[in-house]
Amino acid sequence: MVGGGQAGLAAGYYLSRACIPFVILDANQRIGDSWRRRWDSLQLFTVARYSALPGLLFPGDPEHFPGKDEVADYLEQYARHFELPIRLDSHVSSLRASNGGYRLDTHSGSFEAAQVIISTGAYQRPYTPPIARKLDGDVVQFHSSDYRNPAQISGNDVLVVGAANSGAGIAADLAPDHRVRLSQGARLRHMPRRILGKSLHWYGDHLGLIASPFDSWRGRTQRNDFVVGPSLHQLERRLGIEVVGRVVDTSGRIVRLESGREIEVDAVVWATGYRSDYAWIGVPVLDEHGAPIHRRGVTSSPGLFFLGMPNQYSRGSSLIYWVKDYAVYVVDHVRERKHGPR
Repeated sequence: MVGGGQAGLAAGYYLSRACIPFVILDANQRIGDSWRRRWDSLQLFTVARYSALPGLLFPGDPEHFPGKDEVADYLEQYARHFELPIRLDSHVSSLRASNGGYRLDTHSGSFEAAQVIISTGAYQRPYTPPIARKLDGDVVQFHSSDYRNPAQISGNDVLVVGAANSGAGIAADLAPDHRVRLSQGARLRHMPRRILGKSLHWYGDHLGLIASPFDSWRGRTQRNDFVVGPSLHQLERRLGIEVVGRVVDTSGRIVRLESGREIEVDAVVWATGYRSDYAWIGVPVLDEHGAPIHRRGVTSSPGLFFLGMPNQYSRGSSLIYWVKDYAVYVVDHVRERKHGPR
């Protein structure tokens, strides 16, 4: 298995229960490091009861919103609790067909496997638009994946580009110490973290919205992204953040908006998302854009599966609590290929 994040650990849990030998190859130094690298004040949008993997409750009050370090430590504890076989610091550089199965190459050696589950997660390659290169060198700028806390920015005028969940959260984190503008492109729906005392995901769970496939009537309501937490209007009113339009160009210390307005900046945080990166896969399971071709994670190449991708089958495909449903599905295919139908 490639990737020891939440999807890989859930699959490992079910592989162990099925008594199928496996090893998880993970590029990090510790399980949970991808969470530890997020910004310091980050909290999940799911309460603890909806932040657990199969077989082990998330610690603490089940109705609290865990911080990112709590999540990282929980994942590390999970791997330890179930004694999952993990090889850390094992970045997989290539995957190709070999001897009726697959060969995976890492800097520390190669592995042969009859079947492979690729669970490398939602955040693979940070994307920064090319116009970022036109800003002066003394303008502090980095992608949201490299943002940690307001102390990284000494100047006063900060533009956060991208008003989805990461951008809105980082803008709120910066607002007490900086003059912050938040650039919004396409408008997104807003949902509060709680409704009538219940967490948002409680409703998504009990109404069957999060787990429903996108081609169902429930699933169709979940196709578009939305911002969870304070609305942009609330961020403006409570924290003094100025919401501005789409960024279309930069030059020197100036950022130009779609409206024609120009803003002088000391720093820019690019909350402009991620791109998938499967260039290391040398098996014909990718389309012309480099995206996996699959049905619920099952590819046309025998024994090769994907797990934990955003919107893989439903909104829950990459969410920590719901990924178990897709891990069960993929592991059942692994078991049937190894042992035959039940």
